[in-house]
Amino acid sequence: MTNVLVVENNPTILKLICRHLEVENCRVRTVGNGLEALVEIDQEVPDIIFTDIIMPKVSGDQLCNIIRKNDKLKDIFVAVHSSTSLEDNRQILNIDADIYIAKGPQANIKDHVHHVLKQFKKGVRRDQNTHGKESLHPREITRELLTERKHYQAIFDNIAEAVVELDSSGQIVQANTAAQRLFGKSLLDILASNFVDYLKGGEIQSIIDWINSTFKNESTLFRSSFSSPLEVNKRKVLLNLVAVEEADDYFIIGILQDISLQKNIEDRLARALDQFNAVVNTIDYGILLLDADLRVRIANQAYRDLWQIPQSFIDASPTMREIIEFTSSSGIYHVAPENLNSYIEKRIKAIKEGNIPPMEMARADGRVLQYQCTVLPDDGRLLTFFDITSLKNTEKKLEEALIKVSDLANHDPLTGLPNLRLAREKLLSSLSFAKRKGWMVALMFIDLDGFKEVNDSHGHDVGDRILQMVADRLTNCLRQTDTIARIGGDEFLVIQTEVADRSAIAKVAEKIIGTIAEPLHHSDLEISIGVSIGIAVYPEHGEESRILMKKADDAMYYTKRIGKKNYSFTPN
Repeated sequence: MTNVLVVENNPTILKLICRHLEVENCRVRTVGNGLEALVEIDQEVPDIIFTDIIMPKVSGDQLCNIIRKNDKLKDIFVAVHSSTSLEDNRQILNIDADIYIAKGPQANIKDHVHHVLKQFKKGVRRDQNTHGKESLHPREITRELLTERKHYQAIFDNIAEAVVELDSSGQIVQANTAAQRLFGKSLLDILASNFVDYLKGGEIQSIIDWINSTFKNESTLFRSSFSSPLEVNKRKVLLNLVAVEEADDYFIIGILQDISLQKNIEDRLARALDQFNAVVNTIDYGILLLDADLRVRIANQAYRDLWQIPQSFIDASPTMREIIEFTSSSGIYHVAPENLNSYIEKRIKAIKEGNIPPMEMARADGRVLQYQCTVLPDDGRLLTFFDITSLKNTEKKLEEALIKVSDLANHDPLTGLPNLRLAREKLLSSLSFAKRKGWMVALMFIDLDGFKEVNDSHGHDVGDRILQMVADRLTNCLRQTDTIARIGGDEFLVIQTEVADRSAIAKVAEKIIGTIAEPLHHSDLEISIGVSIGIAVYPEHGEESRILMKKADDAMYYTKRIGKKNYSFTPN
């Protein structure tokens, strides 16, 4: 038995369709609009939906659109039975129904029902022909009403605010695209649900009371509070509800304006204002409030202390010029007496012209102030003076500390020599420069011979002192343009730039070997150590720093294998 759901709000046509369907041995259920159809479909999915287009609440075209977008419902056979097929044929055919029938004389309904069932049983889908329109004629008034409906629907779907339509019980019967986004649900999930279930906030009961009282014509408009907004899906909203009479009933239009951004900005501004007030009450800075004529309205205690101005002088409402003249007598300004008048004119002109960004003002007593002028809505001026003397001193100390930190990050704390990190940077720089100039660069890996025995015999304190003495000797063996770095416990790296040939490199290596071989004296100890040196040359042994460092390291180990206290070039 075929299960058919008939969606029709005309009782006469509904009765006729049901009679003919039952004659065809169909099991028939009926509803009066698309919203009721969705509720019914949720209980049991029919084989066929026989639906009108123009209906209250959810229309037939919306019903079809919802069905086609739902994976569980998309295969229902949909027959559209519309009285607007002639006037709106193109729009009707875009509904994506399976069969389209022009609603005409009641005598034709039997044939229409029979045709629908025949097409269903044959499996014919998406027939783009409109059946039963032969005896009908277009009506101009219908065209105009359909045009208005399209305009309304376009506005409803595309307006930025979330808009819902409620029935008199507060049940949602329409929701535009913005409302679906706001609720975070599909139209199918939203329809027939209770509107207030989506709301959170202190006005929920007021909304329920308003919906109930509207039936008694007590109020036709509701506006929610902006100061304590409602929330929908974690978004702050401003709600406007309007009741519209319709025959013996009424429907409600709800407009939800997302004010999350405005409220967040407002909250941030409120927090910033609270923080500002806290700062004003806890930190001393000078405030001078002037009227449009640049006469003093307010000068706080911090300002008077900064400029050594008595309250009695402020009580006389002096002008800005009089204040500067008064303070100049204390010798605070770096201004010669003969230049004072031009200095005052310059200051007054800047204040009159408007906003002055933060600028520093150094006083003769050594204090540094940050001075700023802001134009007020009444054309007055707000001048602020922050004593930033300690901040400037801190900045200076911070710069010095940063230099020390940078030095620690790039230098060996024991010897003061560059560390491996800085050595790599200097090697890259030397190679880049040498490439442009066509020079050679020599890279020496140096390892101390016999240093482990020094540590084992005399302790690490003596070992550390020996390393410092070796660093000094290595530094004295090189030019200022060369680099010597400590890259490990007893390993050093030498970068020679602007090298002429191998013999020049060899001379430096021999000098290092001889210098380090001389006895080292510490307290009453005489200590002798040696060095093993491995040498890689740019560009002969490579052009990349990584390759050169690897080859110099390999050459150093080769030197140790053949007897130590010597040097070796990287074999070609």
